[in-house]
Order: sequence, then structure tokens, then C-alpha cells
Amino acid sequence: MQTIRIIKKNWEFQAVINKKNQIVTNYLIFYYAQHDFFEIGISIPKKFANAVKRNRFKRQIKNALCDFKKNGVIFSNFRIVLIARKTFLKLGFEEKKKHLSKIFEELKENEK
Repeated sequence: MQTIRIIKKNWEFQAVINKKNQIVTNYLIFYYAQHDFFEIGISIPKKFANAVKRNRFKRQIKNALCDFKKNGVIFSNFRIVLIARKTFLKLGFEEKKKHLSKIFEELKENEK
């Protein structure tokens, strides 16, 4: 698996969220802000799953992003915070990848 820069600090999450650029779907809340390089923070609320399952879902999202990177989908210079909703967690891996790709396509459209 290729490495992707991860946002880990609370103040970094808040900086992106305070920019108030967002894409909202039934499955994900996606905040973004311009930055020097691609960086992502993934948040899954505690009340949706225990720590083991939350980490599993985060790994699935990171793996999907690595697949996008391998397939030539070029990430722009964005700092992204992705907040999963409960409906997203019930989807299969391929469906999760499909919804993530739709959001990145919408982000490319918003970038222009």
C-alpha cells in the first residue's frame, strides 16, 4: 500500500472544517481546503462502531485512495477531512470506492 499523508491533530481538522468548503452526501461529509500537497483526515464517530471497526473502515478508505492513486487519478493540492456517516459503514468495499470516486470527481468540478 502506498503512503498517503494523514491529518492527525485536532487543530488541523478544525482548520479545514473552519474553511467551510464542503460536499455533503447521504454517505459522507467531505470538507476541503487548498494546500501545498494532498493530505487527508478520516473521522468515524465513536457511537457508530467500536475502535476495531472504526480502524477497519479507515483502512478501507485509505486503501481505496491508494487504488485511485495507482489508477492515475491525480489528487490536487487539497487538505481534506472526510467524516463518515452511519449509512457509509454498512456498504461493501466496492460501493465505498464508488462513492469516494464520485466525491473526488465533484471536488475536481468545484476546483475549476
